[in-house]
Amino acid sequence: MRIVMTGATAGIGLEAAKRLRGEADGTLVVGARTPAKLPAALASAVDARLLDLASLTSVRAFASGVLREAPLDALVLNAGLQCSSPRHSQDGFELTFAVNHLAHYLLARMLAAHIKLGGRIVLTASGVHDPALASGVPPPHHANAKALAFPELDQDLDKSAMTAGMRAYATSKLCNVMTARELARCLASDRPDLAVMAFDPGLTPGTRLARHHFEPIGAIFKHVLPLVMRKGPGVSTPENSGRLLADLVLSPDYGAARGDYFAVRGEALERRDPSVLARDDAACAKLWDDSAELVGLPAD
Repeated sequence: MRIVMTGATAGIGLEAAKRLRGEADGTLVVGARTPAKLPAALASAVDARLLDLASLTSVRAFASGVLREAPLDALVLNAGLQCSSPRHSQDGFELTFAVNHLAHYLLARMLAAHIKLGGRIVLTASGVHDPALASGVPPPHHANAKALAFPELDQDLDKSAMTAGMRAYATSKLCNVMTARELARCLASDRPDLAVMAFDPGLTPGTRLARHHFEPIGAIFKHVLPLVMRKGPGVSTPENSGRLLADLVLSPDYGAARGDYFAVRGEALERRDPSVLARDDAACAKLWDDSAELVGLPAD
């Protein structure tokens, strides 16, 4: 197998990458900001390449390199971040939206046609995208791509930087779910063989997701939450969620997924309905078209 993956150097992604590297008979291509500084578990075991998801130029260069080589069996779009203060990508977009959504949208658009018959595309989302779950994270107000890319245009922008940052994260995860659904619809005529799915890893304390938060918030996410939040139907560990992410790539059980949303519940995956907004076909199509404009691609 030949698999391309983002977000493979820490947390859930690292655990998934270790399994994919060990069980996939082939090559695991890992996009990373510092390819020379991979974790020991991946060093010399994967094909690490420069990829800065905060730069669309870097995303295009990475994808172009992949396109020059053998086709893929799977594309795993797992990287993500949270920010506690306003930050921008190299292209001038709000950073969380740029990294978590736009970069992965562009990779999916560029690489989908390069995936082999019966291949798979997995986008890592989160249950925080759904207001009905009352996760404690400020839920999305909307999925207006231009307002998310340029928050100064957003009439619903929170006054608190921390609240705005957490809501931006939840909204980017909503965009991942909506992208999976719309991507599956767009592929239905020309590539009905491709499996496309969104993945909710559950609440997984102990990852590096909150590395951009100010202290002591970052320390609480990294050291305290893993000790106090160990049980519950939606609580998981990096090892467990990483194993289940790898299952979405490798197991024949998920080969028929066409925009489906799978959530970690205990030691298994459940197919679940995403949020009401994520199931709005018109909103998904609008997000797709506006995202295409932002990254400089045609809508179709």
